[in-house]
Amino acid sequence: MYKKIKPEELSKIKDPFIIDVREPYEFELGSIPGAVNMPVGILLDNCERYLKNNKQYYIYCETSLRSSRACEFLADLGYDVCLLEGGYKGWLTAQKR
Repeated sequence: MYKKIKPEELSKIKDPFIIDVREPYEFELGSIPGAVNMPVGILLDNCERYLKNNKQYYIYCETSLRSSRACEFLADLGYDVCLLEGGYKGWLTAQKR
């Protein structure tokens, strides 16, 4: 099982490793500062190449559909992953408050 975090909580974490699993064209339209773009298909097919077992990762997409699938898959492999609830849209909404 993976953890979930609300967008407001993300800013309180020191140096989070944030992964945006959207496609590059979506990432270019806007992203969370400091996020790394790794489309879901590439991440899932190459997770052992890109991820370490001793690190926590915060994963998001546009609305949490793709990222929840990624989190479930990665957590089953033993990675420490945390889903950003609401995805990028949720993060944008939280920034306006």
